[in-house]
Amino acid sequence: MDVASIFASATSTISRTRAQGTSGNVQGNGGNMPFFAMQYQVLFHDTMAYGSHHHMANFKFQNIARETLLFETRVEQGTWREQLSDILVLTREAYSLNLAPAGLGDKVGILLSYENPTLCTVRLCFRIIDSHGEPVSCGYQTMILLHKDTHEMVPAPPLLTHFLSSDHSLLEELRDPSFAERTMAGSREIKNIFPEPIRQLGAKIASAPRESSHPRIIDKSLKEFSF
Repeated sequence: MDVASIFASATSTISRTRAQGTSGNVQGNGGNMPFFAMQYQVLFHDTMAYGSHHHMANFKFQNIARETLLFETRVEQGTWREQLSDILVLTREAYSLNLAPAGLGDKVGILLSYENPTLCTVRLCFRIIDSHGEPVSCGYQTMILLHKDTHEMVPAPPLLTHFLSSDHSLLEELRDPSFAERTMAGSREIKNIFPEPIRQLGAKIASAPRESSHPRIIDKSLKEFSF
């Protein structure tokens, strides 16, 4: 399937869901969407003098998940270096909402999903949850793809579109308002961004022992997929 077909399929899925009248609240508390999930342990350089994580560490949580997904994804069309050899990946905007402190040595679960994909852009959505299931932060990054010489926008490579067309699509289920809009709205939307099944999933990722703390694609029923 080419890039245009993958994008058309993804946008068709979004439009079909809207046409069926599925609200963001229903989607956020139902369904079984997968996430890219990984564990991170808060280190000394992530913290402030009084021991809890620095607010800028929230962007580190986002970036480590984003880059692990990009660099570790296995697709048939070549390595990430080959696919991105002529492409600049530019983070056009990034936002983080800090919700609770994570202390030195604590482990958090990072859940990543996709939102609002176009042929040349995608928004990555992040939920960070501690080992007790409490939200630590949430946020998003909008990525645009440019040709390295002309700086004109170019279609996303299979490395990125793979998770729009597979049977474990990472498309965000919160819509109308979107994940990004809810994040910007602040505390009144936290319960919709972090319903109980997502809190439980985040806690499982954060509390996993070292031997099973590998990055994974996993849904809210704890079914895992290869990536």
